[in-house]
Amino acid sequence: MSAPCPSLPRRAAAPLAALAMLAAGGILLHAPSRAAAQREQAAGLARPVDLGPRQDALTRRLSFLTLGGLRSLTAEILTADATDAWMMQDWPRAQRRWEQITTLAPQRPNYWMRAARDMARNAVSHTLTRDDLEPPQQAALAAAYLERGVRFLQDGAAANPQSPLILLELATLYEDRARRPQFAKAAEAYQKALQLGAPPMYRRWVFYNLARIRGREEEALRLGRELFAEPNSRTPTLRCLLFVLQNRLNLPQAERWSADTIFGSTQKARRDLALFAKNDLRFPITGIHEFLQQN
Repeated sequence: MSAPCPSLPRRAAAPLAALAMLAAGGILLHAPSRAAAQREQAAGLARPVDLGPRQDALTRRLSFLTLGGLRSLTAEILTADATDAWMMQDWPRAQRRWEQITTLAPQRPNYWMRAARDMARNAVSHTLTRDDLEPPQQAALAAAYLERGVRFLQDGAAANPQSPLILLELATLYEDRARRPQFAKAAEAYQKALQLGAPPMYRRWVFYNLARIRGREEEALRLGRELFAEPNSRTPTLRCLLFVLQNRLNLPQAERWSADTIFGSTQKARRDLALFAKNDLRFPITGIHEFLQQN
């Protein structure tokens, strides 16, 4: 196998090595490649692909594969370079690669999810620690990467309307307190994922997000009480939020569940509520301190 072209950066060596191996073993790969092309053609994906105006040496060398309908193979090779970009913390290159990869293989939820993590989590975290940028520059660039990550997931959900996985990933991103949380959007994404077959346990995550939204306390309390009927759903957080939501809604005494009903005993209520009052998850704590002082 010949060495990578000297004019290319060393970081392109791994993907190009894979390309060289492909060329050397073209005869051996003929049958499965034809099968892959047939599958992609059936899915409407066997047409040439424009990999973007900023084509570099790697994408120029891979473009011929898309002419044969081998989009999935091209995407796999580009994924190796996206991984290298992550290791080098070269986020513009990572973004460009993931844009190309998701264009080539839009029906692979995992690609959209990895793209979003690279942008909204890895790129944002690294940008906020860069000493070569002033704080306003850090904030602006991090916001741009976050927005790109969200858009990857939104586009991925549109391209895979029956996949709950992308919606679950989007929900966790919306509720991430370190990244401009949007609890209403998180609850909506979890709800849509449930409608597509996500595990029922995610109803609790719908509840957790609703409980943090002003004006939706009644909806949250109603869902929380439904979940309480399921023994496996009676987490300490759910119990504490049921207690707090009653206070936020200022329910009449006749409509309230007692601490003994929610927690099993006043002693357990004191223990769980004392811990919950220190939470840093932006959960409300209305009425907890008053209860602890009286009991």
